[in-house]
Amino acid sequence: MHQAAAMTGRAMSADLARWRRRSRRVLAARIVLPAAIAGLLVVMVSQIGWRTYMAATHPPAEARTEIRLITPRFYGQSTEGRSFMITARSAIRDDADPRRIILDEPALTLDLGSPTPTRMTAKHGVYRQDTFGLNLKDDVRLDDGAGYRFASEESFVDTRTGNVTGETTMNGEGPSGQVQSRAYSVYDKGDRIVFRGGVRARFERQ
Repeated sequence: MHQAAAMTGRAMSADLARWRRRSRRVLAARIVLPAAIAGLLVVMVSQIGWRTYMAATHPPAEARTEIRLITPRFYGQSTEGRSFMITARSAIRDDADPRRIILDEPALTLDLGSPTPTRMTAKHGVYRQDTFGLNLKDDVRLDDGAGYRFASEESFVDTRTGNVTGETTMNGEGPSGQVQSRAYSVYDKGDRIVFRGGVRARFERQ
């Protein structure tokens, strides 16, 4: 009987020890888990606050919408009823200024449909649809259709009047000879050409 009582006492002591250990784990869990949850909440709130601050102080850049035209054609008429056509390898409409069109390898034909149209080409150009002005740059070539050809690095064409002006060195040649100047203007469908600055000319006898 004493042995049975001793065994019962040891079992009760073991149960008591397990209960105490379980109680300590439960108590620890009650302390640690709320602290961990509070820490996670602090981290989440901090991240949300940081993202809100960054979004307010560093707004994303607006994506520019680029409208590219492939082999575009623009038609119009001058004040005298002369038709013209502008073509290009490609064109981009300026997102900030939709009336400004940037041209790649533009070509302009004045007096479209006439026996001797004037044709101009360049590597780059800008056409404004509000003023009908065409700026040509880099390797500008002009052929008046009557045998006269001019080359310069920059020209401005007023498609409303058909007048062409250039403030860069121009080299020209035709049936009557050759001419060079630092600036030039073409008026009256090419019938009147004014050369300015350092003009050099050589005329051939007819």
